[in-house]
Amino acid sequence: MTAPSMIQADHLVQFGSQVLEKVGVSAEDARKTAEILVESNLRGVDTHGIYLVNLYAKRIEKGLINPTPKLEFNKNRPAAGVLDADSGLGQVATLEAMNRAIEMAKEVGVGTVMVKRSTHFGAGAYYTLHAASQGMIGILMSHSETDVVLFGGKKPYLGTNPYSVAIPSAKGQPFVMDMATSEVAFGKVRAAAEAKKEIPPNWAVDAEGNPVTDATQAKAVTPMSGAKGYAIGLMIELLSSGLTGMAYGPGIVRKFDDWENPQNLGHFVQVIDPSAFTQDDSFLNRVDEVFEDIQSQPASSSNPFGKVLIPGAPEFDRRAQRLAEGCPVAPEIAQQLKELGDRLQVAWPR
Repeated sequence: MTAPSMIQADHLVQFGSQVLEKVGVSAEDARKTAEILVESNLRGVDTHGIYLVNLYAKRIEKGLINPTPKLEFNKNRPAAGVLDADSGLGQVATLEAMNRAIEMAKEVGVGTVMVKRSTHFGAGAYYTLHAASQGMIGILMSHSETDVVLFGGKKPYLGTNPYSVAIPSAKGQPFVMDMATSEVAFGKVRAAAEAKKEIPPNWAVDAEGNPVTDATQAKAVTPMSGAKGYAIGLMIELLSSGLTGMAYGPGIVRKFDDWENPQNLGHFVQVIDPSAFTQDDSFLNRVDEVFEDIQSQPASSSNPFGKVLIPGAPEFDRRAQRLAEGCPVAPEIAQQLKELGDRLQVAWPR
């Protein structure tokens, strides 16, 4: 098996931004989108990393992503607004929405922005951490293309519907939750099928909605924790679709399969300013106090880390390591990106 290439993060950012500029994205938007993608590589979430620039470039060339959108923000009430993404890159629109929500939260304590006519935004942690870096609590949810069976159903209906929350602390790293509401991503099931490996029976179902261990028979993944994950996924669907007027369920465009229609996704973006409720740093200090107490708790004998971790800690550690050593890029992904670069006359970093 060929080892992955280890490439410095800034080189990946440069490659991604040059590719996006070649297909018509402004230099500023191209750079920011590439930075957001590579941040996922740094955190170890490679499925949402630089490899997506290939998909984005092709959808721009097909006219399905607008490289030069005119973002339109309407502030309907002091703490509520709607941002029309004009089918632009989801990274650009979602970051703008988060900044608008931060502005409102600074003014009135909370801010909520619904994003409509958007596209895939990558990993949610980037945006919620952006809020946390300013002492705010960041919340982000979005519906997504159908891959998840309903609890008790047999056909896929919901998306993996990502959900991210970041909560700042006074002295240390923030709490970060960034997860899908499915038991696993469908990509893990596909990988098991290609490797001819069995999967746990709670991962996926066949065409009749029955649990399978043979990954080749999987037609949909299951909601995490059964009915609980189903309820959370449906909540996200209702907020993301209902408050934006965007499609829901099977009506959502599949970004890898549908090459005729824009995605038109809806996102829920919210920011809370803790100082609106505490008037001092007591909230941030309390977060530190809770973290310290948790980290003092004894670890189980089966804990692979040897200690109890705060959510987000492994990704912060991985980020530091990859900043120093480079980001691993699988050979097949490197080849795809090199071919994209050759076509657009952008050199793939070595």
